[in-house]
Amino acid sequence: MLYPLIKKLYQRGIIPVVTLIVLAYLISGNAAVQRIDLLLYDYFLNLQDNRVSDEVLVVAIDDVSLNSLGQWPWSRRVHGQMLDRLTDMGAKTVAFDILFAESETADSQADSIFAQAIERNGRTVLVVAPSNPGPEMPITEVLPLTLLAEAAAGVGHVDFEIDRDGLCRSFYLNAGISDAHWPALSLALLQVAGVSPLAEQVDGNQAPHVEHIGWIRDRRFLIPFDPNPDAVKVLSAHILLSDDEAASLVKDKYVLVGSTATGLGDVMSTPVSLVHQRMPGVEVNAHVLSGLLQGTLIREIGTAHYLVLTLLVTAIAALFMFNASFPSAIIIFFMCVLGIPAVAGIAMYVEQLWFPPMASTASLILGFPLWGVFSLLHERRINRSLSDRMHHQALHNAATDLPNQYALEDRLNRLSKENNRDGKIAALIIVNIQWSGSAGEFLGRSDADQLLRAIAQRMRNAVRSDDMVVHLNGDDFGVLIEGLSDGESAQQVAKNLLNVLQEPLQVEQSQLFLTPRMGLSLWPQESQDGDALLRDASMAMFSARIRHSTDTCIYSMQVAKEVEQRSQLEQALISAIKRDEFEVYYQPQIVTGSGRLIGVEALLRWHNPKLGLVYPGTFIPVAEHTGLIREIGRWVLHTACHQVQQWNESGLGPLRLAVNLSPLQFVDQNLFAEVCDTLEKSGLDPAQLELEITESAVMQNLEEAKAGMRALKELGIKLAIDDFGTGYSSLSNLQHFPLDRIKIDRSFTRGIVTDDDVREITLTIINMAKRLNLEVIAEGVESESQVTRLDQYGCDELQGYYFSHPLPAAELVRLLDGRDSIHGGLFAGERLTGIR
Repeated sequence: MLYPLIKKLYQRGIIPVVTLIVLAYLISGNAAVQRIDLLLYDYFLNLQDNRVSDEVLVVAIDDVSLNSLGQWPWSRRVHGQMLDRLTDMGAKTVAFDILFAESETADSQADSIFAQAIERNGRTVLVVAPSNPGPEMPITEVLPLTLLAEAAAGVGHVDFEIDRDGLCRSFYLNAGISDAHWPALSLALLQVAGVSPLAEQVDGNQAPHVEHIGWIRDRRFLIPFDPNPDAVKVLSAHILLSDDEAASLVKDKYVLVGSTATGLGDVMSTPVSLVHQRMPGVEVNAHVLSGLLQGTLIREIGTAHYLVLTLLVTAIAALFMFNASFPSAIIIFFMCVLGIPAVAGIAMYVEQLWFPPMASTASLILGFPLWGVFSLLHERRINRSLSDRMHHQALHNAATDLPNQYALEDRLNRLSKENNRDGKIAALIIVNIQWSGSAGEFLGRSDADQLLRAIAQRMRNAVRSDDMVVHLNGDDFGVLIEGLSDGESAQQVAKNLLNVLQEPLQVEQSQLFLTPRMGLSLWPQESQDGDALLRDASMAMFSARIRHSTDTCIYSMQVAKEVEQRSQLEQALISAIKRDEFEVYYQPQIVTGSGRLIGVEALLRWHNPKLGLVYPGTFIPVAEHTGLIREIGRWVLHTACHQVQQWNESGLGPLRLAVNLSPLQFVDQNLFAEVCDTLEKSGLDPAQLELEITESAVMQNLEEAKAGMRALKELGIKLAIDDFGTGYSSLSNLQHFPLDRIKIDRSFTRGIVTDDDVREITLTIINMAKRLNLEVIAEGVESESQVTRLDQYGCDELQGYYFSHPLPAAELVRLLDGRDSIHGGLFAGERLTGIR
């Protein structure tokens, strides 16, 4: 009957719990465990934001003072002089961490002079210390000289506790022979000052504790050391005696006088001492005094309470751990092992109470493996049934069940190790499938997965059965083709695959047109191993994407160079604004006939230290592809508005400013707020700002475009269609938009003199625009004949190299000074850097 009971108790975790409780009790007094507790205490102590109070000052008998005032011991006259100086300088109280136990023999008047200085101060505390004459002798007290003690306002002990690892972490509030009647030196100092810092923190909750025969210690506290090596404010003794400016450091301070000189006085290792260094006793007292002042002394839980709490914590943690399944038990185990010390650290930080946690933690660490062996065997049985499924999932995409990139990399590694004795080649095709947006944006999750599976099936059907079709990620697929005789065969497979993917897919009630971008690399001709084959095919696909190519891009060194240059351009573009590499140029806009300068268009230039002058035609597509165009557009708008307002304020205005908006900027939800903010900060009149919008941006979503343009118009801003005639819009569509101006593209301006068709189109655009009450400006004007023809057709304004190249702000001032009449060719030949 006993065995079933034991088994039942074991199954419920009772026996393991009791075992851990007993284990915790046995190791609670273990020296190794206590040492780890001390290390944890030191770690948490250094995490706390303890700071020595600014009211504490140490007057140090240091090496410099010994060199200046003579070797130790000094005459009591010197101590009297120091005390008189402290009195005159307004020290709140003074404590000497120096034993004055014997009379001075060299100068019979020195003790009396020092006693008189103590009486004059009226707030001086002297030291009493325990003394152990020998192993067989009882501990005695070393008291200050009677003459000095009678003159002092108080006496305090300097007995500190040294832990088993040789570090000083604690002190006792009271100690003495037969009765703990002496307060600690720092406590005596505060008592003389009339301060009772421990009224709330300590309530006599610790019984007296006898450490040695005859010497009684009472109420032990841990010292809240400041980890900063220079935490204690120190004033050298010789500076105190010789420098009157030291009064500002002494006034209203609690002053501790003691030795910090090498080889002189008591020194102790502490949790915050630097390596191979020890802290002078007077500085330890300064940390104690600061803790008393600020109420940050740390109490250590009593022995009885410590044992009860240790066993209780161990029992609760063990009950949770042994009654949980294996994964949960692991989590609970680590939570307990990490959480119990963490809670001890939190209690130390919040309540100034230290509970050594290692007995509970160590018992859990030692007891857990016994239960873990049993649990592990059970978990292995479960895991064995899932291993095949996990292996499949690790190498296949969840949505399409195609092999994933890990499976492809494994096959490529094996391909690299094979000897290509038959001269066959392998090709890797990487395909990026693009929609008008991501499939998940307009389809539900299940429908999107269904679409991906349909694409995967198309790809399987388009290649041979032994070719490897893989799903790399959301929109990227791959096909590994082996055993080909030549590169033309690979290109033919890619062409067939491209044609299949370009066929529309039926999605719900509508057809979805795919835009595949395809890259191809060959092994071993171009790519030497599997890793290179994957890298090169991906690079070729990326090249096809950035060039918007509808054909297969075959990897070559030229493709790699282009992608590398593109990468360098992207990296340089990311930090161009921060490095102040952009500059706004301004190209004048002229009233036809009069030659009056009516406005300017802001055009961006990029001066990169490594790449040199980079033209917008090169970096703007990159900025649009990476999304940086939004930040760059904001910078251009901000810079140009401030510049035009400066010209207005200097009397060179009023001047209309035309700023191009990229399609990404136009559809940005923050555009309206950014324009309002820029106008407000620059002070520019909204009527002087004209935003130029491309046809493609307007036609992407007509309703949203109308709403956005109406909101901008309500601010008083002018709107223009840029590069009109090159996009999707027609004049019939323009009547629905709140436009002010049409900008004729430079391609029409260029052919207006020589091409009859262009002339007819341009004339039609101008006439229709007039009927819609829209003004017309032509860009790209480069010759007098173009000016004449546009003037005849009724074009309102002109812009181009014939009048001026785009100019920096400083150079445009010359044109603004004579803006009433700008003649053709005036600045056209001076700068050839103006490429829009």
